[in-house]
Formats: sequence, structure tokens, C-alpha cells
Amino acid sequence: MAGNFWQSSHYQEWVLDKQEIELGRQRDLAKLVSIENLQKVHIFFANFIQCLGAEPLKLRQQVISTAIVYYRRFYSRNSFGDVDPLLLCPTCIHLASKVEECGLVPTQNLVMRCRNIVNQKYQGIFKKDYPYKSVNILECEFLLLEMMDCCLIVYHPYRPLTQYVADLGQQDTLLPTAWRIVNDTYR
Repeated sequence: MAGNFWQSSHYQEWVLDKQEIELGRQRDLAKLVSIENLQKVHIFFANFIQCLGAEPLKLRQQVISTAIVYYRRFYSRNSFGDVDPLLLCPTCIHLASKVEECGLVPTQNLVMRCRNIVNQKYQGIFKKDYPYKSVNILECEFLLLEMMDCCLIVYHPYRPLTQYVADLGQQDTLLPTAWRIVNDTYR
């Protein structure tokens, strides 16, 4: 990881201005009609990633946040028509678990977890079973890496937040609330 945010690939490649973001959204806005609908779709799939990484997988929040950032990076330059978000979400979790060195999440577990989430939690939204297999996640991982040009570094605010709260001496009262606020900003 680069020791300086300002010299990192996160800053140089992925801090996008409003015009770049709008350029990447044009094809999706034609189908979803408004920016609010597009934001709702992004929030939905960020919550899907959160559900995917939560209970049975029990991934750290930093891994889930990295996966959400990868999802956002991909769709900042691509349309929903390019890759199905139902395939990209577990791919982002898989890649984030590797990058954050928390242990490899087997793709079979991701596929089973996606099936469970789609069939139980979101069965009213998705009318069919989860259509993808492990091999699809692995193939999509190469596409994701190619699109991000292997710029996998993500600076999260968790470490500075814990240091700042420790300096204030408010770990017990302030840290849980601040941590939740940071988590919500990824959606």
C-alpha cells in the first residue's frame, strides 16, 4: 500500500469529479429515468453486498466496505447492462477478501449465500433463482481487475477514526456511533 494517500492510485485514478461520474451514468439514466432511481439501485446493491458479507461469512466491515467501493468503481465507468450486478456483487466480495487479506472466501460459499439471499430476503424482487455459478464469479473477477486497471488500494477512514476517537478519549461513547456513520456513507 502506498504510504501517502495523495500519491496512491486511489487518489490518482479513483477520485472522480462530477463530470466523470455523470459521463459514466448516461446509459443507466436513459433506462432508470432519474438520478434518484439510479441512487436507489446503488443503495440496494450496497445493501446486498452487506448482507452477503454478514452472517454466515462474518467478514470484517473493512472487507465489505472495500467490496462496495469496487462495485462503485466498476459502475462509475460501466453500465448495468455490461455486467449483471447480481454477478458483480459476489465478485467484489471475493476480490476484496483477497486484497484485505482476511482469508479467501470460497466461490461456492458465495454462490450458496447469494441463492439464499435472493430466495429468502429478496424473493419479491427477483422472480427466478440465482443464475450464476462459481466459474462465473472467477471470470468476472478478471473483468473487474481489468476495468480497475489493478488499482486495488482503498483508503478507508476506519484507522484514522479510531485514532481520532482515542485521542479524544471517547472510545466507549463516540466510536460505535461514528463507526456506523462511516458504514452508512458507503451506501
